Amino acid sequence: MRFTNICLEGPDCSGKTTLFNNIHKETDYKYNIQDRSCLSMYVFSCMYKRDTKFWYNKLMSDIKKLDTLYVVMLPPLVEVVKRINKRGDNLHDENSIVEVWNSFDKITKTLFTKDFPNVIVVNSIDKLDSVKIVLDRIDYLNKLKGSNLIKRLVVESKKNELVNVSCLSKVNKEDLDYSVLDFEEEKEYYAKIRNSFFNNMFKEFSGFNTEIPQTHESRRLIYTDNSCISMIHLLFRDNKLDLDVTMRSSNVIKTLWADYEFLKILAYESAEELQFKHIPITLNLHIRSAHIIP
Repeated sequence: MRFTNICLEGPDCSGKTTLFNNIHKETDYKYNIQDRSCLSMYVFSCMYKRDTKFWYNKLMSDIKKLDTLYVVMLPPLVEVVKRINKRGDNLHDENSIVEVWNSFDKITKTLFTKDFPNVIVVNSIDKLDSVKIVLDRIDYLNKLKGSNLIKRLVVESKKNELVNVSCLSKVNKEDLDYSVLDFEEEKEYYAKIRNSFFNNMFKEFSGFNTEIPQTHESRRLIYTDNSCISMIHLLFRDNKLDLDVTMRSSNVIKTLWADYEFLKILAYESAEELQFKHIPITLNLHIRSAHIIP
């Protein structure tokens, strides 16, 4: 499960608390749900002429982790006004809630396109419909290939480059695409990495790199280089295998799809090399520079 966090945003009386309770009820508390987060802080900083840089950067950092879905609750303004008048509020009246609604609407449209993968705007006033919209989006994002998710994030940002993008994927044998090993542009590069990584693993377990042979829980199962795939670190903890990868840069249009598939293969082959069967395997990818144009 890649997306485990949900941040509910929007003005008062937009339905955040109701959605919070209904998602927990529907999923038996499967997700970590937060009522208001960085987007609200950014919106109110803009409204009240505070320093916005910190909350903007914090929001973008959250978005680029690709483990959190931001849900902006924006039912029609007339509905929100009706609710605030019916319920009453210690902070807002009709005029102020209109200002808040307009601020959320404007800033959300300015920062995020409608196709931004992990930010959705819910306009529905139907409680069950809102739950379905959120859970359907999370299910879609969890099934989407990590490389496609990162590509969408960068493309929809309307920027040539995003810095510090990360994405977690489960690795399953059925999903592996071994044809990527014959990808003409990268096949020699992939062969070099595989040979180096598994040669180092052999040396660690044989005691050639240190006086004491390493065990499966070693911290030393690592590959480093100054090329695009610059660091690979394998850890076995709590009966789970995690391949943590740092890329100094990646062209999300041309080569990321192949690199991602290759790294999934490397994670699975590592489990086979260690003779682990039927244990969870994850690929945790960090891209320092996820770009479109070189």
